[in-house]
Amino acid sequence: MSEGAASALQSMTGFGVAEGSSETLGWRWELRSVNGRGLDLKIKLPVGTDPLEPKIREAGRALGRGNAQISLKLDRSEALTGLVVDDEALAAAAAAISKVQLAVDCDKPRPEAILAMRGVLAPPTNDAALTEADLDTLEASFREGLDALLQARRTEGARIAAFLTERCEDMTNRVGSIRNDVAGARDQMAERLRTQLGELLAEHVSPDRIAQEAAMLAIKADVSEELDRLEVHLASFTELLAKGGTPGRRLEFLTQELMREASTLTAKLPTAALKNQGLDLKEMVDSLREQVLNLA
Repeated sequence: MSEGAASALQSMTGFGVAEGSSETLGWRWELRSVNGRGLDLKIKLPVGTDPLEPKIREAGRALGRGNAQISLKLDRSEALTGLVVDDEALAAAAAAISKVQLAVDCDKPRPEAILAMRGVLAPPTNDAALTEADLDTLEASFREGLDALLQARRTEGARIAAFLTERCEDMTNRVGSIRNDVAGARDQMAERLRTQLGELLAEHVSPDRIAQEAAMLAIKADVSEELDRLEVHLASFTELLAKGGTPGRRLEFLTQELMREASTLTAKLPTAALKNQGLDLKEMVDSLREQVLNLA
């Protein structure tokens, strides 16, 4: 696997197939994966292929996250091109023929007549043990199927990454727009603060209480920290996307932080127009979260 392939983002959803045949065997691997909190490999192997399971589990760690189902189907019919002589039945037939010849003067039967006797010829069995070479061939084919699954996951991961990158740019622009609009609404915010303080004075509240309330109102009116944290989280999100690999869990955490800051910001914004921008920002975060849940 190339370094570029190893670092590409992976979706947790994908499908891979590998199949082939030899003189003695036919096979088909099917690998599929879907979203999951961790890595869960469910492996279904035919009798006689158990030695492959530890190698499959080790190689399957490349998936990172997701619920994966891996199955192998064998077809040995390609090797079953002839009939098998049952030695015991043949010996019994020969003994019977000798007994008849002793009792009755007759010629020996032709070979095809002996083979036509019941039980002398038997269909070949389908449970011959697999050789080490067979197992090596099946393992190599599994790795081809795993590569196909990983490629499918990377293709979907690239699509998701493009969407997330574009959405992060939109959100960064929206945060900048809110910052500019908040600066333009400072007069409204100051008037709102004066009104709230006037209400406190009218109630003849103590100076200490007024100072305390004024400080709290000032904190509520200042959204610079929320905007700063949103920009930091978005920069971290974009950096993780660029690094690739399997950052799904960390991206999930960042979407939670982004939603927390967007919610706090929206609640503190002073005008209806600004609150609408805050709600738009929350919708963008939600769309991020939906796609991040698909990443390994």
